[in-house]
Amino acid sequence: MSASSFQQALDQFTRDARQRVSDCVQYAFEEVNRSVVFGSALTGAPGQPVDTGFLRSSWLAEDVAPGVRQISTNVVYAPFIEDGGNDLAAFTLRSEVGGFHSVKLTESAWPAIVDVARARATRGSA
Repeated sequence: MSASSFQQALDQFTRDARQRVSDCVQYAFEEVNRSVVFGSALTGAPGQPVDTGFLRSSWLAEDVAPGVRQISTNVVYAPFIEDGGNDLAAFTLRSEVGGFHSVKLTESAWPAIVDVARARATRGSA
């Protein structure tokens, strides 16, 4: 193998590796968003409870800086829904969909999310 063909092979390997990392990050970000908002069998998160749909539709997934992605809501009662209550009382879930603790369950399942995203990125490159 000549030096130039070796360099070309090395450059292609680098491009492919960067693409797989980018894909893995994107797939993980999508799964985190899906888990928090809609629920996920992978994480066990129930997703957001729905009465009017306001809380569920308020979640925003965005790139906030180069290499920094964020999923957030500005709904003031979202932390109480996450925790299943407030300082005064526990909440009773009335929604037939969703539930409490979606963020916490998603965070705790991060290693599983990474494994699935990595496998998906690897499959996509085959």
